[in-house]
Amino acid sequence: MTAARRLHAELHLLDRQVIHSGDGRLVCKVDDLELATGSDGRPYVTAILAGPLALGPRVGGVLGRLMVAVTEMLRPEEHPGPRRIPMALVSDIGSALVIGGRPLEMALERWARRTVIDPIPGSGHAAPGASAHLPEAAPPGAARLSPLLRLRVTDAEGQEVGQVADVGLRQDGPLLAGVQHALRIDGFIVVPRHTGRLFGYERGPGGYGPGPVRAIVRLLHRGSRFVGWEQVGDLTGDGIRLSVPERDLEPFVFGRAKTGEGRSAPLGSGGGKESGGGKESGGGKESGGGKDS
Repeated sequence: MTAARRLHAELHLLDRQVIHSGDGRLVCKVDDLELATGSDGRPYVTAILAGPLALGPRVGGVLGRLMVAVTEMLRPEEHPGPRRIPMALVSDIGSALVIGGRPLEMALERWARRTVIDPIPGSGHAAPGASAHLPEAAPPGAARLSPLLRLRVTDAEGQEVGQVADVGLRQDGPLLAGVQHALRIDGFIVVPRHTGRLFGYERGPGGYGPGPVRAIVRLLHRGSRFVGWEQVGDLTGDGIRLSVPERDLEPFVFGRAKTGEGRSAPLGSGGGKESGGGKESGGGKESGGGKDS
């Protein structure tokens, strides 16, 4: 039996482009992920969230609040939400996420077309059926994945372990639209708080890359741990409290991350592997192996 596919949310999903399988056109970018809670109490990914109303809260600060405020001012809905693309439409995860079907038009684009473009003489009419598309509301109780990143983690004895650098996902959750299993939270990569975050270099194929990079990665991320979901005692918006002491946690071995490394494969294939081990070839979010070249 093929093992369930494993991914890391920030490394393999967040900030990726989403393209359509039919013509390869850019649809949007993954600004956040929507979560639902399964019958076993474990969260799983239900949808891609895109647009300023998804990215703004994730950015935070003045800039994030401004993004949200301006978008809400321009949206006609009483309670506008981010663009939502069900994960059941995702057919492949590689350097980009590939979707099928007919995703909804971006709300801001729809507003601009109706309010600014359509009234202009000679602009033509809206695409057939476009005016009937309304944003799909998030289901009751839906949450977002991004607030889990940077959460403070303490062990069962109250000792600080670090902070969440990435969220491990495993494709063994509930069936989505009868098509494929959902990506369910499998655990958390926890790094010492002075480290801040991971960049993708440390999870590429074959280790960390050149010798100097290996040395820097080992120095920065020493003491990192992988926390399995079964080791989580309590999870709130303020942090994660573990049910075990830190000494019982599994060390996170860089270069052998709990995810696929190798070629890209369809999302529903179960046991598919991620191209390059990072956002783009080279093991990071950008070419060259990290989020920033």
